[in-house]
Amino acid sequence: MPISWTTLKMLAAVGILYLIMMGSTFSSLGVVIPHIIASLHLSFGQAGLGFTLLVLAAGTSSMLPAVVIRHWNGRICLLLGVLTMILAYATLAICGNPLVYDVGATLLGIGFSLIGAVPALHIMGGWEQRKRSLVFGAYLAFGGLGGLIWPSIVELAIGTLGSWRAYWWFMVGLMAVAGTISLLMVRERPALAADEEPEEAGWTLSEALRTPQFYVVGCGIAATYLVASTVNAFTVSHLTMIGVAVTIAVVTFSIQSACHAAFPLLMGGIAERVGVRALLVFGLAIQAIGMTALTLGSSFPMLILFAIGVGGGYGTIFLATTLSLQEYFGRRNYPQIFGANQLFTTISVVGPAIAGWVADMTGRFDISFGACIVMLLAAAIGAATLQAPQKRAGLMPATVS
Repeated sequence: MPISWTTLKMLAAVGILYLIMMGSTFSSLGVVIPHIIASLHLSFGQAGLGFTLLVLAAGTSSMLPAVVIRHWNGRICLLLGVLTMILAYATLAICGNPLVYDVGATLLGIGFSLIGAVPALHIMGGWEQRKRSLVFGAYLAFGGLGGLIWPSIVELAIGTLGSWRAYWWFMVGLMAVAGTISLLMVRERPALAADEEPEEAGWTLSEALRTPQFYVVGCGIAATYLVASTVNAFTVSHLTMIGVAVTIAVVTFSIQSACHAAFPLLMGGIAERVGVRALLVFGLAIQAIGMTALTLGSSFPMLILFAIGVGGGYGTIFLATTLSLQEYFGRRNYPQIFGANQLFTTISVVGPAIAGWVADMTGRFDISFGACIVMLLAAAIGAATLQAPQKRAGLMPATVS
């Protein structure tokens, strides 16, 4: 059965919004930072703190969308996210000291949560029951595409408009237009009657928190985010340290971003056939292979293997964790459960800090990369043991006889 036209329209609307949001936060703030450093005379520590606050704000506010959806709905959550992102861009455009810069970066993180996967997947999941994994994969692919193209857009915008402040004002206008279009196209599906989908009574958050499956999935996304933050921070430094040309390093990152965009769509098409457990194990395993390639060699084939493994694995894990939480715990309380699980991602802020400290002590990054491999393999072993959780008899949802 084909995907409905209603779902496709909403997928395009929220997907483009997600593309812009992903591109203008984690994927391109590092491109703008050198311009901000030069203009405001920031130290590297001051500039890095802003990025850390972005990550912390995104992780610690991950429960906020669930609260908004529970009290209002997914459209209101998207509206608040759009407004927060506009405020963040405007704050960065006018910042004249480190404190205002930090406030802008923090607002980016909060907007990232409000406008991100939780409200979009909540809305689209209500409309699309049979092709849900493909729809989710396509949505996440928009985010990967944003990571691929946005750094170039940043440089083009700064070069064309004349300054990094003008770039942020451009983002204010772009988010206002894209957000308005998305909000006009998105609408919530009315609640289903109990006899239409009785299995969707699902689990409550407190019930999910008492299952090992919740923590295994959380460890998978935590390991993936930690690897991604460490790789983004120090791969270029590592590659140049071992004699790889900067141009080759840039090509490697482009391939990695392309795989991040392509793999959610590819895996979304086969998820229903192979199951979420297989996706979790595969995503973690190929990340471990990619990190091994980065650690052991500097030849172009090894760099390609690294880019495919880490980029493709990141995209696969984001899809797999999204689908597994819904499959294991149901859709009704999915925003709360997904948001709580995303709290695991806050561990990623320690990756670059520890890797930098180890490099200062030893002059090497491969030790930290090796630790990432161990974490990924441990998470993959845990994922391989996953079975769907079973409720105790007293907690079984009511069904219609």
